[in-house]
Amino acid sequence: MVSRLTQIQSMLEDVWGGALQEAAPDLVYQINRILVRFGRTDDTLPALWDQLDSLLFNTVYQVSGREMTLLTPKGSARITEDGIRELADRLLSLVYRDRTPDPLLADALFDLARAGSYAAMRELIRRYPLEGDERETILRILGENGELS
Repeated sequence: MVSRLTQIQSMLEDVWGGALQEAAPDLVYQINRILVRFGRTDDTLPALWDQLDSLLFNTVYQVSGREMTLLTPKGSARITEDGIRELADRLLSLVYRDRTPDPLLADALFDLARAGSYAAMRELIRRYPLEGDERETILRILGENGELS
């Protein structure tokens, strides 16, 4: 089984190459500290998403010298708030994607989906029997935003 630290590192590399991790070697551990809070604290998934988003933004901001540009294997890349938010969403999925579906997790995923998480919406569609309207609404939102994958 692949460790969560390896999964985090892989996600960061897939999106931004290794530049961010080279400049901030403890970032993977900081992300993991946020992820392990789910189920151990009263923090909601939307709150953890905000924490990841802030951590990634602040790290990119500091590492890039306030330029919000990173050197990736494909060249220089401008890092946007939307890109950071999307990566934070993907990272947060490491918390719940291997958990056994249960009503508490479903509620947490609905809260996260209402906050705009496409990953949570996909998880709900994939793993939970939803009422017709709920399912149709989520599929429409995902489709309209190019997130059906």
